[in-house]
Amino acid sequence: MRRHRWVEFVLICVLFLSAFLPRAIYPVSRPQQWYVRSVQFIYDVTRGAWGETIYSEHPGVTTMWLSGIALWLAGVTPEQGPEGPSVDPASLTVRESAIGVFPLVLTIAGLVVLTYFLLVRIFDRPAAFGAALLVALDPFFIANSKVLHVDGLLSAFMSTSALALLVYLKERRYRWVILSGVLGGLALLTKSPAMFLLPYTALCLGTGVLANRQISFRQGALAGLAWLAVVCLVYFALYPAMWVDPLGTPRTVYGWAALNIELPHLNPLYFLGQPITHDPGPAYYLYTWAYKITPVVAVFALVALLYAVIGRVRPRCERMTVGLLFAFSLFFTLQMMLGAKKMPRYLVAAFPPLDILAGVGLAWWATRMCNLQAHTPERWRIPPAAPLVTLGVLLQALLVLPRHPCYDTYFNELAGGARAGTWAISTQWQGEGLDVAAHVLNGLPDAEDQTVGSHMPTFFQQYFVGQTVDVDVPADWYVFGVNSAMRNEGTEAGNAWDFYRRRQPWASVAFDGIPYAWVYRAATGPQNPAAFTFEPGVRLVGYDIAPSPAYLGQTLRLQLYWQALEPLAEDYTVFVHVLSAHVLSEGVLSEGGAGQLVTQQDNPPVRGTRPTSTWEPGVVVVDPYDLPIPSDTPLGEYVVAVGLYRWPDLSRLPVRDGEGAPMPDDRVLLTTVHVEQEPSSPGVWIARAMAFLLLLGTGVNLGRRER
Repeated sequence: MRRHRWVEFVLICVLFLSAFLPRAIYPVSRPQQWYVRSVQFIYDVTRGAWGETIYSEHPGVTTMWLSGIALWLAGVTPEQGPEGPSVDPASLTVRESAIGVFPLVLTIAGLVVLTYFLLVRIFDRPAAFGAALLVALDPFFIANSKVLHVDGLLSAFMSTSALALLVYLKERRYRWVILSGVLGGLALLTKSPAMFLLPYTALCLGTGVLANRQISFRQGALAGLAWLAVVCLVYFALYPAMWVDPLGTPRTVYGWAALNIELPHLNPLYFLGQPITHDPGPAYYLYTWAYKITPVVAVFALVALLYAVIGRVRPRCERMTVGLLFAFSLFFTLQMMLGAKKMPRYLVAAFPPLDILAGVGLAWWATRMCNLQAHTPERWRIPPAAPLVTLGVLLQALLVLPRHPCYDTYFNELAGGARAGTWAISTQWQGEGLDVAAHVLNGLPDAEDQTVGSHMPTFFQQYFVGQTVDVDVPADWYVFGVNSAMRNEGTEAGNAWDFYRRRQPWASVAFDGIPYAWVYRAATGPQNPAAFTFEPGVRLVGYDIAPSPAYLGQTLRLQLYWQALEPLAEDYTVFVHVLSAHVLSEGVLSEGGAGQLVTQQDNPPVRGTRPTSTWEPGVVVVDPYDLPIPSDTPLGEYVVAVGLYRWPDLSRLPVRDGEGAPMPDDRVLLTTVHVEQEPSSPGVWIARAMAFLLLLGTGVNLGRRER
């Protein structure tokens, strides 16, 4: 007995550390609003201004209590200003970020351990431990619970509240109803989507009464009323605004929440390769599920459902629990699809229940495999169930932990991995890679004297030792992140990105081969100077081009630098052609080496907004072009050809090089571009093959009898 207790103590420590360490080591806090709100919340509570503690529709009370107290103990308080005490978001430092996140991480790690204790009352220990570890190691859950925000806490409170209710259905003890109500009240104090727990509780109790007949109608009704009473009591006890206005506070909070449901996100979303400002529709969350779940969870959650529905080899209570856990993830996803305001992280609360399903499915599969080998030769027998469960959890850890500390860079290999995922849904919500870019710039000899322009200046300045400004302000360097760059197209910040993305970066930060941040020196002219003169008085003084190399299906981005030598009377059209390069000699295209047209763009300069007749002599005009490379283009070298012609007779303007020699075909062969196949990830195909074999094996052994 003593040995058993020591083993369980060690397992609990492993579970706690698995949940705590990935979240606590190098926490991230790009969102400053909850830093500001937490500090202000404790200040308002301590001075008795309880009615002023409504800051948003979330309402985020648990986050503000936990982080606010930690920051208050660290000496962080509002500063007195001319308009009263306030908190400057720019004052957030890496130290204060870690202080604010620490109590959230500690709470979530404790709730993961509680998940194990609740599960072990329904399932056997291998299933409970494996499921709790999969919850602890869910990359999407980790990414959203190591940040000073509300979604991580919401997920932990909601999943444990649901589990406590499921334990009540098995044991019929009211202490589990009370625990579920306490956790449900904390979830409601964290974020308004926790209202989902009200109909879900009714579903669970109704299932216990009607489907499983574990409790009577009277017991179910009393349990529901008790649960609701505890929720209301917790909500009132911990929300200071309720102490002043118990009726108006919920009306205000959920009125704001209802308004947000009807309106799409203020910032553009990135979905299927395009920034959008409208509701992306239900498909957005289907893509979120596809790319943010792991192969281990996806496969074994399906295995659990197969065993529960088809296998009929597990106790009725366990199969009902599996069904209700799946219902949680399914119906919460459907609830979030109803709102116009969508973000991937809004769905994170649906992930822990499915992680639990996967842990249960893994344990059931391992047990089933062991029970089917009574007549199997000993040398072919697989080990007992517990080592197989451990192996499955270790596979999850191998997929997830190498992403530390940027777990949101994980994308499901079964769905195509990181390259497909970053094209499909928004990423870099936590500014992944910008901190690394800051550390690179900190290595400059005079970094303290440098100024950097960034889309996220308040986040970037936490890590950079020099000065940080907005990206549309003159600076020595510019740092762009993939999320903000793509979402800000058409704005001043987006115009800056549109200029710099056509240049080769000084440095870049990538995860899984996908660039997340780019560092550029401030432009002082074209990266590639040139000297070609078109008659009657137009000079091409240089160009920028990126990326290099180019991949099939990618867009080649070019910008030309023009200069009028004298006033121009006519409006000319620019042509840019990408042609197959037939002959290369020592890296230089020889005469006659440009052949078949691959892609082109013809238009008056600067997308038709700067006709040549308006050019002032001596002023440089920057002229951008976007050249998509067709996916069926043969791999190899291609040449970029540029020229000017008159419309509508299409006669090209003669052009000479810097030495006055005429250029063949009245065009400039600017540079060569190498077109390659986009690198594929072996992990994608390995994951798909393993998933297929596991599901095939599960289908086979479902039809076999245990001996």
